[in-house]
Amino acid sequence: WFLPPCLNQIVVSNHKLSQVALEILMTFSHAIWLAVGGGLGTLSRVLVIMLAVRLCGRDFPWGTFLVNLCGSFLFGLIVAFGRGRMNVPAGLETILLVGFLGGFTTYSSFAFQSYELFQEGRPALAGAYMVGTTICGLAAVWVGFFAGRFFAG
Repeated sequence: WFLPPCLNQIVVSNHKLSQVALEILMTFSHAIWLAVGGGLGTLSRVLVIMLAVRLCGRDFPWGTFLVNLCGSFLFGLIVAFGRGRMNVPAGLETILLVGFLGGFTTYSSFAFQSYELFQEGRPALAGAYMVGTTICGLAAVWVGFFAGRFFAG
C-alpha cells in the first residue's frame, strides 16, 4: 500500500514506532486512498450521467447504462493488467476496483431505475434495460479483460 514519502521516512527513521502503530498508520493510509478513489469515481459518475442527460435526454437512463458498461470494461481491463506483465500492485488494484469503480458504478441506481420504468407502465423498456445492462455489462468485462491481456501481455 501507499504511504506518503514524508510519512514513510518518519516510519523508517523512527525505530520507536511499534509494529502495531505501523499497522494502524498503514490501515489508515489504505482507508484514505480508498476514500480518494471512491470520491473520484463518484465525481466521474456524476459527470458521465450529466453528459448523457444533456446529450440523450431523460427518457431512458443512458447515463447509468453507460457508467455501468464503462465500469465493467474498466474492471476487466484492470484485472487483466494485474494478471499480465503490467504487474499492478495489489494495493493499487484494490483502490481502483473497490474505491474508484465502487464509486463509479451504480447497481442500486440501475435497480431503482428498472423499478421506476415498471411503475411508469413501461415493462418492455424496463426488461430491455435490465437484459441489455446485464448482457452488455458481461460483454464489457470480457472485452476489457481481453484488451488488458492484449496490452499487458
